[in-house]
Amino acid sequence: MQTFTLGFGVWLRRLASRSPLVRSTDRVEAAVMTLIVVAGVCAVPIAGAVGTAEYDRLTNSLAAERLTHREVDATVVRDSRTVSEPYETTYLTEIGWNVGSVARTAEITTTRKSAGDRLTIWVDDSGDLVRKGLTDGDAATQAVVGALGVWFAVTGLGVATWMLLRLRLDHLRSQNWDRELDDLADNGGRSNNTT
Repeated sequence: MQTFTLGFGVWLRRLASRSPLVRSTDRVEAAVMTLIVVAGVCAVPIAGAVGTAEYDRLTNSLAAERLTHREVDATVVRDSRTVSEPYETTYLTEIGWNVGSVARTAEITTTRKSAGDRLTIWVDDSGDLVRKGLTDGDAATQAVVGALGVWFAVTGLGVATWMLLRLRLDHLRSQNWDRELDDLADNGGRSNNTT
């Protein structure tokens, strides 16, 4: 039974080995793989810092938005009307809400609603309809995705570099094998028959 292991220790042994069976291309490959692993480990705190900075930026933005945006109750003025689109049916619903003593209306996209139904909308200080803001959970999710994106970019670039290098090194190994097999078959220009 044959087993195949591809642990980091294999790469370190290739890098440090003095065995004549370890070719220079093996050492180069092992050195690059070691650098990629080190870069991936070093990218973790950098990605964490990027994620933290993004979370801070988003929470500050949300705090500022919460000062000017608020939820209000709205009432559906008339039944939703269907708007057919390719592969989808949407409903446009006319709603009304009060801001102080001023009545406002707007048409928004909703699920199917009937006249008199109530729903919650978001408005700004002047009472104009705005989209619902992000939650703290959304900010955390975006920060984690950003941090993972930075880490995957660093490690992905390293792995892509290693794969291209590996193709080139395999080509060099094949050329060396061909040259050595030619030398062996040719026996250095001498005849194999010594009689």
